[in-house]
Amino acid sequence: MTGFLLQVSTPMESILKSLSDRHVNHPLAIVLGCREEVNQVFLVVEGTAIPVSLGIVSAIDRMLKLHFILNMEYAVECKHILHFLQHTVLDVADTLPLSRSACDVSMYIRNKIRKQ
Repeated sequence: MTGFLLQVSTPMESILKSLSDRHVNHPLAIVLGCREEVNQVFLVVEGTAIPVSLGIVSAIDRMLKLHFILNMEYAVECKHILHFLQHTVLDVADTLPLSRSACDVSMYIRNKIRKQ
């Protein structure tokens, strides 16, 4: 989210309040901690924080799937990366075309996975 920074020690209640004040309605994956040490991962849906014990990748996977279940558009700030992940990781195509560079990266990743 553009312009939305939190301190590592920010309690979840403050985060949820800030999201509510900003009228953020789409699902989010929120990570508490720092690069070296992730403390907790949450999936935030409709103002409720759901702990995800399987890590960041699992939270993002669930967040993408929630967009489909709830029939929601991706947030403008992150629609390009989420659309790329949808196509490349989940292998779910839709009518929106990927950019040329995203197509190239997607093909590269799929070829690497097939070779393993």
